[in-house]
Amino acid sequence: MITEGQEIAGGNGSGAKLAREGVNQVVDANRRGTAKLPRITTVIFDYGHVLSAVPGPEDFEPIRNALGADALTFQNLYWRNRDAYDFDSLDAYGYFQAMGKELGVTYSPEQLRHLAMLDSDIWVTPNPIMVEWVRALRGHGFKTAVLSNMSRNVGDRLRREAKWMESFNHLCFSGELKVGKPDPLIFHSCLKALGVTAEESLFIDDREANIQAAAAVGMPGVVFRTPHELEADLKPYGLAESLAEVLARTR
Repeated sequence: MITEGQEIAGGNGSGAKLAREGVNQVVDANRRGTAKLPRITTVIFDYGHVLSAVPGPEDFEPIRNALGADALTFQNLYWRNRDAYDFDSLDAYGYFQAMGKELGVTYSPEQLRHLAMLDSDIWVTPNPIMVEWVRALRGHGFKTAVLSNMSRNVGDRLRREAKWMESFNHLCFSGELKVGKPDPLIFHSCLKALGVTAEESLFIDDREANIQAAAAVGMPGVVFRTPHELEADLKPYGLAESLAEVLARTR
């Protein structure tokens, strides 16, 4: 799940510096056409803003109205404890009661269930182009997985309702593991479940910090912006053609 202000632990240390340098060297080599890249067998995706549609301000309005907060207060409260929520240090009830405490409100169990549903509503709409590409990758024999900082509330709903998630070989959610990006443990957990190495896996995430975290465990990565930009970035890995076919079909 997307969180604000997320950085690699020890981002000013030598490990993070080496990871950044490694990413930059690969990018430079790709541009020069001199990169020697391993054969990719597995593609691992972030969820929020990559596999899911990007929510607009209007998508947050139902939960903001239910909380009874003004726009600025809502933004501060929504993101303040999001890491704890996504890593399951706070469950849904604790997450929303903490907001209520700041607002001078105590929510009933029924209201808390409603708030949890409104929150998951924001994140469950898929990006249809990316979903179709996942299916295309599986059809070509690639393994695929989701590796996301995601609350149990959202993850449980996706497992129940999002049939398209069955296209993946593995789902790796921080709320279930109680650890998330950029901690290397979540990357190693995902790789172990898939039975693959970091070097043969490509990680796609919309945050540079998470791509650097993947690089630190030996996994190449691509920063996601749009499907069309992703197509160009996939060329060094031999994956661009499959996405181009999907883009052509969905025009």
